[in-house]
Amino acid sequence: MAGCTRAPRYQAPDVASPPAWKNAPQAAAAPLPAPAPATVAQQPAIPAWWTVFNDPELTKLAEQTLGGNFSLKSAVARVDEARAAIRVATSTRQPEVTLDPQAYITRLSGLRPVPFALGGENGGATPTNGITQTQYYVPLNVSYEVDVWGRLRRGVQAARAESEASEAELRTVQLSLTADGATYYFGIRGLDAELAVLDSTLLARRQSLALTNARFTAGVDNEIAVRRAETELATVEASLFEAQRQRKGLEAALATVTGQTASAFTLAPRRGPLNAPQVPASVPAALLTTRPDLLQAERLLAATDSRLDAARLARLPTLLLNGFIGPQAADLRDLPRISDNYTYYLGGGISIPVFNGGRLRANQQIAQARYDAQAAEYRQRALVAFKEVETALADVQQTAAQLAAQQRALTAARQAGRLTLERYRRGLADYFQVVDADRITLNAARQRVQTQANQLRYTVQLVRALGGNWE
Repeated sequence: MAGCTRAPRYQAPDVASPPAWKNAPQAAAAPLPAPAPATVAQQPAIPAWWTVFNDPELTKLAEQTLGGNFSLKSAVARVDEARAAIRVATSTRQPEVTLDPQAYITRLSGLRPVPFALGGENGGATPTNGITQTQYYVPLNVSYEVDVWGRLRRGVQAARAESEASEAELRTVQLSLTADGATYYFGIRGLDAELAVLDSTLLARRQSLALTNARFTAGVDNEIAVRRAETELATVEASLFEAQRQRKGLEAALATVTGQTASAFTLAPRRGPLNAPQVPASVPAALLTTRPDLLQAERLLAATDSRLDAARLARLPTLLLNGFIGPQAADLRDLPRISDNYTYYLGGGISIPVFNGGRLRANQQIAQARYDAQAAEYRQRALVAFKEVETALADVQQTAAQLAAQQRALTAARQAGRLTLERYRRGLADYFQVVDADRITLNAARQRVQTQANQLRYTVQLVRALGGNWE
């Protein structure tokens, strides 16, 4: 009787939440509530988070990713599989009806024993001739397991939770792929800006080399200055080729994410400003409940809980009902007759586990261990989610401060470069000072555009950490 008691109702485990974001003090954190199953089904797709960047080309690439990526199509197929599994689990709670037409011929031996009532066993003569019998039988079989304890119902609940987990996995893949595509895209745009800096620097280096050659020809400067100018020009050219190589690699990665071949995909260069959207000053922690990976982990935990209860209930008696009815005749032409040519059977029984070597108990222990492991995995994913938000907030904030400092450094470097070049033209400074000033300016300009690209990528990571939306 103790085994027949119902298990406690499932509740998602509590997750320790921080009182506030360390890198966003204005944002109050909140515990992670257990999402209702309907919440998963009502969100079939991620929000169009990429629109916050106000970039039509990025929007087009995101739509291509959602429509053409093959990993995404695989996730969609897994959702279809999980939905079909619900129907399979639900069917176990319904009666099973089969029509099993049969036809067979039986020959009885002439030396067969004869029942006593028919004269056998010293009550009559032993038959001397064999008998051949023909039978046609069309039974309609029905079997049904009465779900007394709810074991089959728990199996349906587990299948439904696993289906919701597969839908959450689909959104996880959607978010991951679109975020990866945006990261590659902004990496390419950062390299486009860096290539613009290198192009302008390359033009300045060529002008500088021409000026140095003219001064060397006029006897004002020496050959060392000419060779240094050639070295600086070649160094910029090498940096230009390296940036182009990196761009081609990111372009190939972006093509793969969008479901296109790298050979047929081309993203035209764009030399425009790299402006990241303004991050809200307050980022509520409740948005973590929309993270699809956490929804997936929680739904898998709910499915494991149902499997655990089903394993416990499998140790209880099972009530089975079965029967059949159908015509039976020795001649095929007699089957349609409705007179007295049918046979039927109706029965039932109880199967009580008595001894199976501890298999059912071990299955329950396995299910319990899987539940404990899934609960720990859910809590760990929640901690990772908080960590990712904190890291992304810190990256966005610190990059903004870094960008402001680099802008001041670039402005000062450009002013110093102009003054040094003017002194060189007047003969008040040697070429080595010009080289140093130009190198400092180039490094400052490249660092600034790289930081701008990083700021965009960090913003993508923040949106990704928040589950695809921060509003």
